[in-house]
Amino acid sequence: MTVSLVGQRRSFDGHLSTIRYVGTVQGTTGDWLGVEWDDASRGKHSGEHKGVRYFSCKSKHPTAGSFVRPSRPSDQPLSFLEALREKYASETEHGLSHNDLASGSAIQGKAIEISGKVVEEVGFDKIRKQLAELQELRIVLLDGLRVVGVLASYNQAQVSHNEAAQKIGETCPKITELDLSRSLLSRWRDVWDICDQLKHLKRLRLNGNRFQALEEDLIFKGITELHLEQTLLSWDEITAIAYRFPDLTSLTASANQLSEITCPLPSTITTLTLEHNEITSISALRHLAALPKLEHLSLRGNGISTVNQNTTDTNLDFQFPPTLRSLDLSRNDITSWTILNKLPTVFPGLTTLRITANPLFDQPPLPPSVTDDSKPMTVDEAFMLTLSRFPPSLTTLNYSTISPQDRSNAEMYYLSLIGKELSATTEEEEPAILATHPRYSELCELYVEPTITRAVLSNSSGARVIHPRSVAARLVKMAFRLPTGNDESKSQVKEIPGSFDTYQVKALVSRLFGLPAFGFRLVWETDEWDPVEKQVGDEAVVEWNEDSEDELPLDIGSELEKTDNGLDKSRFVRREVELVDSTRDIGFLFQGEVGEVRVRVEIPDYASTRSAAVATFE
Repeated sequence: MTVSLVGQRRSFDGHLSTIRYVGTVQGTTGDWLGVEWDDASRGKHSGEHKGVRYFSCKSKHPTAGSFVRPSRPSDQPLSFLEALREKYASETEHGLSHNDLASGSAIQGKAIEISGKVVEEVGFDKIRKQLAELQELRIVLLDGLRVVGVLASYNQAQVSHNEAAQKIGETCPKITELDLSRSLLSRWRDVWDICDQLKHLKRLRLNGNRFQALEEDLIFKGITELHLEQTLLSWDEITAIAYRFPDLTSLTASANQLSEITCPLPSTITTLTLEHNEITSISALRHLAALPKLEHLSLRGNGISTVNQNTTDTNLDFQFPPTLRSLDLSRNDITSWTILNKLPTVFPGLTTLRITANPLFDQPPLPPSVTDDSKPMTVDEAFMLTLSRFPPSLTTLNYSTISPQDRSNAEMYYLSLIGKELSATTEEEEPAILATHPRYSELCELYVEPTITRAVLSNSSGARVIHPRSVAARLVKMAFRLPTGNDESKSQVKEIPGSFDTYQVKALVSRLFGLPAFGFRLVWETDEWDPVEKQVGDEAVVEWNEDSEDELPLDIGSELEKTDNGLDKSRFVRREVELVDSTRDIGFLFQGEVGEVRVRVEIPDYASTRSAAVATFE
């Protein structure tokens, strides 16, 4: 065993790995190979055994590493041409070897036999046909085929392979796109030996490989598109590699555990894909703004949640060039409109945006301080509220082309919501609210400025008071009291939105007092009075039904004011209304200035006890 094995790739029973350690392990005999599996769930540790660290894995997964014996059989590596023929021109089962196809030296008249019977004569015509097919190949996909280099040897540098390399150019000279993903390649020189023979190669995919340090003096000419997904390369390594591709315009470096862009890329890049990494803020992209030709940037599936990392500051001192027209921020962790408000400034040339599947769109369209509706915004609301935060230069949102009607509808809807938000605050709070809506002044000039009806006012002493017509005024403070006998009772105080229906109120009462769900009646004793002669006892209860349009009786409470003048108060009883099961808001009953409302809870099972709960509305 030699240390030169470290960094090499191995395949065991079809599972790819990289050798990270060669040597002994304390408490055992003989040598071991410490390997990091491409599939990190296959291992048992991260290179540490019984408190001793023998190697480190590039993967952050805690079980990417394992120890295996050097004697464990590994899958046979393939040369580039062997993999090519296995995928596109395999003739070995017909009696032709790979060397026969490579050299064209098959013997004229060689027979194909099946069960001892000659069924076909294979000669130079058959070989020429296969070679001709290989020579016409333009797109070659060899992903997962254990390619190790020009030769089928882990020690490429120790074997003369100039002739084999030359045969690559002769066998498949027209290749423009090559996929060598998830192979046994570990050295960049082995990749260069293959690509250097393919003079028309433009697109190269090396996804899922694990590379050693980049060798000096390797230049990959002519390649314009490079894919380095799941290679676990650092950003500095990716940048150094990109500079070895002088014609590179498109780079994909997804799923590489990248959390920050630490240095700039070559200025030739126009398309950059950094999906499924660990970038958490817009500020982490600072160095990418130096790309003068960048047109498309995809950050899908990262963890972007803030404008600035490790700070609440929302100011950014960099700006992408106007050439950047397309941005993908879908499937991140955006929860605030603040990030979207910054995008038009950071990306001034933006025409296409994708931003679906962010938790922001699981929230209500208005903040909790404005509405008690906790339902998430609909797809249409999310579309309109996103679109309205961008200038008319944005023409495509989430793959939908924005029409003039779409834009006007979105902007007017957005403007109306701003008006509602302002109506729920004081004038002193208005500047802070408008700071969260940068386009407010612009939209007011385009459309009619919304009418602001303050829901929160300041009285003469400067104290905040609730406007009687505001949403906040619909929060009802209810003091529930449940008599338990002997003039004793249990009480609970809750604030209940007027938007609650009877089902929700009964569910609340059930939880507060431990009563059977919906096993009781709610009877509201109104502030209205009826003569006792007309309605007595339980017959005085009038059901409130959502289908009923009858008005409640006139308030004759003013008659009681005459009690001191001789009117007998005992001749009147409070009018009672049962709150029957209904989906209508209870606020429908309590319109206007309501002082105290008593709600009696009647439990049919308790015949000897007439339990009641009193609710006080303030």
